[in-house]
Amino acid sequence: MIQTTYPQMHIHLGNLRHNYQVATQLAQPAQVACVVKDDAYGLGVEHVVKALLAEGARHFCVAWADEGKAIRQMAPNAHIYVLQEIGADTLDIVRQYHLTPVISSLPTWQDWKKQDIKDIQPALFVETGLNRLGLRPQDVAQLSPEDKASVTMCFSHLACSDTPDHPLNTQQLTSFVQQKQLFPNAQASLAQSAGTALGKDFVFDLVRIGALLYGIQAPKGADVKPVLFVRAPILQIATVPAHQSVSYGATYTAATDRKVAVLAFGYGNGMFRSLSNVGKVYVNGQAAPIIGRVCMDNLMCDITDIPDVHAGDMVDILNDVYTADDMAQDAGTIPYEILLRFGQGAPFQRIWN
Repeated sequence: MIQTTYPQMHIHLGNLRHNYQVATQLAQPAQVACVVKDDAYGLGVEHVVKALLAEGARHFCVAWADEGKAIRQMAPNAHIYVLQEIGADTLDIVRQYHLTPVISSLPTWQDWKKQDIKDIQPALFVETGLNRLGLRPQDVAQLSPEDKASVTMCFSHLACSDTPDHPLNTQQLTSFVQQKQLFPNAQASLAQSAGTALGKDFVFDLVRIGALLYGIQAPKGADVKPVLFVRAPILQIATVPAHQSVSYGATYTAATDRKVAVLAFGYGNGMFRSLSNVGKVYVNGQAAPIIGRVCMDNLMCDITDIPDVHAGDMVDILNDVYTADDMAQDAGTIPYEILLRFGQGAPFQRIWN
């Protein structure tokens, strides 16, 4: 009987801690805010935050107030920014757990002032070219001098930081510098992970690091290590005769007799169906192409030329050779989505080490 039928997620906390130290070097002289929203990109926020706290992290960014609440209970002295606005349903959480709301619209700013909360100073998000959340210049113009003086952190976000020579980077920097000058007491945060490679002018006081922490889309030359490793067991090995097809839709037909391994892994676990007949897995350290359509709970790979393979063997879906960046390129997506889909996929054995 095979030992396990469940795929495994290995989250390498040692590599995460290493990446944090790399981030602190790249961000100098700014401080690093660790982006741990959406369950730390699906990798398990409790384990991730505890590992980062042990490395000295004291600034965190989340999307939702409830995420901030959970982190506050692990990190009583940390500075926790809530990026996704606040509302009547989250105000009490922000107040009770002393979270810093990042306010992105004039109406929300006006509503916040009515609360008369003296012990929390919100950050302000200004729009510089991404055209997502943020106060536009005409909104900023409506703030009173007292409002502007009360802002202690000014945020914005780069749209094209992963394309260093894109002209929008310089345009956004210019806009951000102009708007920041309107807030005389505010520190500033513009760059995310990729922004650390654009030069010190983009760094300011706080850099928000997400992707780099988790070992994806690292700036060129950065000594970043993958954090997520995924493995799945072989449930069955069979020979598919020449001229027979594999999986739904008969999209793959064997030209010759092929030895095929059936894995306990599919789009129910987060695997991309677009990797059908395109992607690969690693069996005994060798690449094995995915053949046929990826199913909900299974995928098939060709192991004809790989020796010593048995049912029950574990196959690498992601490893330090074939990373989330590589899979994203094959799947036609971004590595963020790879991490989140696997992190939210079920069932998995999750192992933090």
